[in-house]
Amino acid sequence: MNVVGIYIDSLSHHSISGMLVGSDFGNNPQACMSRDMVLLLEDKIIPVDNHSFSRHGEHKVCCDFLPWIGSNKNWGLGKFEISADYALEFYLSELQKRLQPGSRVAFALPVYLTQKQIRKVEQIASKIGYQVQGSLASATAMALSEGVNSRSSCDTIAVELDGFSLSVSHVRIVDGVANLVSGVVFPEFGLHRWALKLSDLIAEKTILHCRRDPRVDVRSDQMLFQQSLKIMQGIGVKPNFKIKLDDDFYSKEFVVARSEIEICFSSMVHSLRQKLWGYLSARNFSQGEIRFACASKIDAVPGLVDVLQQVASGFSCPVLFPDDFVPPASLCSNVMTMAGKWWFDSMGGTSVTGYNWPIGSGKV
Repeated sequence: MNVVGIYIDSLSHHSISGMLVGSDFGNNPQACMSRDMVLLLEDKIIPVDNHSFSRHGEHKVCCDFLPWIGSNKNWGLGKFEISADYALEFYLSELQKRLQPGSRVAFALPVYLTQKQIRKVEQIASKIGYQVQGSLASATAMALSEGVNSRSSCDTIAVELDGFSLSVSHVRIVDGVANLVSGVVFPEFGLHRWALKLSDLIAEKTILHCRRDPRVDVRSDQMLFQQSLKIMQGIGVKPNFKIKLDDDFYSKEFVVARSEIEICFSSMVHSLRQKLWGYLSARNFSQGEIRFACASKIDAVPGLVDVLQQVASGFSCPVLFPDDFVPPASLCSNVMTMAGKWWFDSMGGTSVTGYNWPIGSGKV
């Protein structure tokens, strides 16, 4: 029996599959497959990579659609108008072609989705032929991937970032069972908000250099956004960044210093620090160690890791902050294992599921 774990956020989907042999779940897993979830809506619908974005109208680009699953919100114009449900079905159908027929599938989904939306994701998958075993809040999947089997009881703070929001969740693990206690979602600190803030800084420097605002043109604005994301990915290792903007009328190169970027983000970082402390200081943590589990994407935001460490230093109990971030492959591997366990249980097995069912953002 083939089992598959699929992790989905607003930017991309990731999957890992493996063979279920007896009670050995996820035996010989394959490499993680990943795909950005962005659709360009022009004379036809075109999937693209690299997290494209447009501030010139939602009819240009369909991205960050996952929070709108099950809603009436549409992207595009005329015959190319699509819903979030259609966009997700497009990518799940594309993924299904790469999976073995009859695979048992489970999903790890963001905590900002409601229980109704989680059920809708499962319904969309079932409609196109997936054999869905269940879904797991990705905050819990992250906590489990951080070593639930090695620690019978602890509190874990799971931090996740995608294009839509920054999510912080409190997961309590008691006797090896993970429970999503609470969570908070900050749409104002989603990855795209940071990238747009940096785009505005670059645009202001462009105006000073050539008296032209690249944000007024769709193509140059896209270029601006892409370069902002690239800069954010390298902010920790480079002191300066070369910017190059080209269009039919001009070609300019100039340098943005890391110190300028830190100033650009200072107000957002200050606001985030206050909101994180407000949420975490109100948590009723059990006695003992508090663990942080951070998704890999948070490293893309300059200063975010420092903010988390500063907030964690204010706790009276010991805090374990990870040296490494949780990659999508770890979440996929964990939920792949859960798919096998859920199927095994449905057949009358006796596996320990490792979390308190049902779980999802309805508890947030």
